[in-house]
Amino acid sequence: MRAVLRVDPPLLRDVFEHALRNAGIDVVGSPPDSMALLLAIKERRAEVVFLTAPDSDDPAKAPGICSHILNEFPQLKIVMVSTDKYAITDVGVRTLYCNDLSVESIHAKLLTLLAD
Repeated sequence: MRAVLRVDPPLLRDVFEHALRNAGIDVVGSPPDSMALLLAIKERRAEVVFLTAPDSDDPAKAPGICSHILNEFPQLKIVMVSTDKYAITDVGVRTLYCNDLSVESIHAKLLTLLAD
């Protein structure tokens, strides 16, 4: 499985990248902005995208990009990562909460979400 990460802050992105690689998922990009994200999805044939959930002061930010991504790539799986609530969400499906942000905990939650 090929994944693109658009996760902030950088430390959280590093933790997720490590957990994904340990799960056998190929991290094929970590674009700096939304335009680069769309290009990375297309060029690297991503199957899953990890995005940071919006801050509480900007709740409209993530749904817009998710709608745009799914419009262009309907087969793509999007996983939202929230540092506020320690949640990992498969957009439109379910939310799994982590009690901690250890690599092991994140790894277990990711495997649960990505298993179909």
